[in-house]
Order: sequence, then structure tokens, then C-alpha cells
Amino acid sequence: MQVDGLGPVPDPTTAVVDSVLTALMAVGRTMRQRVEGDDLEPGVFWLMKNVASRGPLRVTELASCTNLDTSTVSRHVAQLHRAGLLERTPDPDDGRAHRLQLTETGRSRLHDAFERRRTLLRRALGGWEADDVAELDRLLGRFVTDIENVDAELEHA
Repeated sequence: MQVDGLGPVPDPTTAVVDSVLTALMAVGRTMRQRVEGDDLEPGVFWLMKNVASRGPLRVTELASCTNLDTSTVSRHVAQLHRAGLLERTPDPDDGRAHRLQLTETGRSRLHDAFERRRTLLRRALGGWEADDVAELDRLLGRFVTDIENVDAELEHA
């Protein structure tokens, strides 16, 4: 058996893993696309969400919690700052450093972007039974926890 022309699949577990990988890539691609009315760059959406949920952060902390390179985060932070979506405040623990937080405009734009994606997901799940939606939520939560644990193990190995 072949999957997407990538060669033979040796066992059923690999076929399931490949199917999950393909599904995750499709969902990720959809969530990264601009939704009608969206003016946020897809690359900054995840950063803004983390700044909003974790409070004022240093660039290095933001890079760490998003698993991105500090130089990449710095470029995005500069873009967000220029756009008036993010502000830098002096770090009370280190006068040489700054902490990042969203401006009111940034919070509003992030909220709007999230709402558009919620609408998309609500429409996709609209024909599902409530029990199926709850089961999907439970399994995705478990999956995220497990994959984060494996990722952390690999980083410390």
C-alpha cells in the first residue's frame, strides 16, 4: 500500500499516523490562512495569542513558549510594534530588557481573528452530534498533552 506516493506503509499503525499527520497539516493550513476580513499575518497570530494569554513577556520568553527562534520572534515583534498592536515596557527586573504586551488595538484585532476562526470551526462542526464534538475535544486535549510531553522529552535528551 502507498500513501501519497511516499512509498510502502509497513504496518497499520504507520498508516494511521500518516492519516493523522495529513489531517493535522490540512487543519493547520486552514487555520493559518487569512479568513475573510482578517488583516493579521498568519505568522503573528500565534505570537499574539501567547502574549495575550501569558501576560507581559520578554522576547526570549515568547520565543521559548512558542518554540520559535528568537530572531524570528524579534522580526515579528518589530512588525507588531510598528503596526501599533504590541507595546514594549521596561522590564522591572532588568532595566536593559523589555516586556511585550498587546495594545488595546492588538487585543481587539486578535479577538476578531479568533472569532472568525471560531465561526469557521462552528460551521465545520455544525452537523456533528454533541457527544462527537465532546469526544473530539477530549481526544485532542489528550493528544496535545502527549505530543508536548514527547517534545519536552526530546528537548532534554
